[in-house]
Amino acid sequence: MDDPHDPGGGYKGPRAPHSQNFSSQMDIDPPNSRKRPPQSEENIPPKKTITNLSQTSPSIQSTYTHPDFVERKTRYCEDDIAPFLVHVNKTVTDVSAGPTLKPIKFGHFLFRNSIKNVIQDGVKRIGRNRVSVEFKSAAAANAFLEHPALQPAKFEANIPSYNVTRMGIVRDVPVEWTLEELVQSVEVPAGCGAVIKARRLNRKKIENNVPTWIPTQSVVLTFSGQKLPNRIFCFFTSLPVEVYVLPIIQCNKCCRFGHISTQCRSAPRCFICSQPHEGITCSKSSPLCLFCSGPHSATDTSCPEHSRQKSIKLVMSQESISYLEASARFPQVRRSFADTARMTQSFPSTYPPTIHTDLSQPLHPNSQSSSYKKTVNIARRPYSAALSPGYDREAHCRIVDTPASTTPNGCALLSPNPPQQENLLELLLSTLINIISKMNDVALPNNVYQKLTQLISIFNNVPNNPTVELSQH
Repeated sequence: MDDPHDPGGGYKGPRAPHSQNFSSQMDIDPPNSRKRPPQSEENIPPKKTITNLSQTSPSIQSTYTHPDFVERKTRYCEDDIAPFLVHVNKTVTDVSAGPTLKPIKFGHFLFRNSIKNVIQDGVKRIGRNRVSVEFKSAAAANAFLEHPALQPAKFEANIPSYNVTRMGIVRDVPVEWTLEELVQSVEVPAGCGAVIKARRLNRKKIENNVPTWIPTQSVVLTFSGQKLPNRIFCFFTSLPVEVYVLPIIQCNKCCRFGHISTQCRSAPRCFICSQPHEGITCSKSSPLCLFCSGPHSATDTSCPEHSRQKSIKLVMSQESISYLEASARFPQVRRSFADTARMTQSFPSTYPPTIHTDLSQPLHPNSQSSSYKKTVNIARRPYSAALSPGYDREAHCRIVDTPASTTPNGCALLSPNPPQQENLLELLLSTLINIISKMNDVALPNNVYQKLTQLISIFNNVPNNPTVELSQH
């Protein structure tokens, strides 16, 4: 058998012998084949619905897993691209105990056991009891799965399936074929992984209000590796492969998405009135959505949260990412107060359900009810006094400008009674005599003494002047 991870020629798988019964099924359909005769629109029966949820039964789908991948853990190949993630959870006997695995504690576990090749900020929490570890290479991630320190610490490590497998759907597969014959006869193009699992989809049919499941010609194939082939080859023919969009699964017990009621571990929540009891036993006639507070049940497909979950599943299928990453791209459904108030006016008798004390007897929308509101008319306030004018440029200029003078410029320097020239000379001489007389008691420098001597000689030569003498110390 070829290597299932050989990127060169791809995995062909063992070939099933062509038995006589199987080859006869490939012949042309006989006249009494499964093909339905054409019906007119009048003869088409109406669709039947189930009113009692207790009569529903789960779809028992036929699956087949290749023997080479039954007991072997999924691993990364050399040609796989990053991120190389490994999910770790703590194994416990009692699931309801609610163990918690924190990233910081598991990071300390990796450090104590000298586990290398973990990128910075590579340990993240993805659940209450699960963390994600991102490694630098595929070999390091594969080696961590068999690390001897995991089992004594009750840790279980596995590679997420969405990171190493791809799911596609093929159609027109005869119902008479077994899934084992289909898987063993499929050939994939070069560079794509082998088919490791097949699951046939069923169609629900309701007769006498009892549902039954009928196998269809659509089969979901799981391929190993990170590449989904465009087509596969089977018995000298090719079958197109489409991306399989994950279905929306909602629990009827707690109204959450991602699991069914038989796997639910949460407290019950009514999908009709949003109260803490199971919805099957609810007798309320006015629904209230748990997610958007709208006047419909929490399982209604017209709910905005249902559309959000549909978008999340589409992104998960197309980009092969986890639910945590896909849900972060779409904001949670929140109804504004204005929308809630508007819906309250549109549904006065049924929404919100707590508006009446007795929900079994809602108020008739046409009934008269008294109002205790009173309208008060207040007289309009009189107009206020006229406001003062705004900025007056001319008044401002008049304040800051220099006022005009009635006298000519420089009139303050002119004295009305100027002194006579003779009187002025006598005044200067008396001032000089006083200064020189005071200098007789002070030692003068030589240059100053010489200048004063010359000045005194000139002063003494003037007639009618008192004689002045200067002594040198």
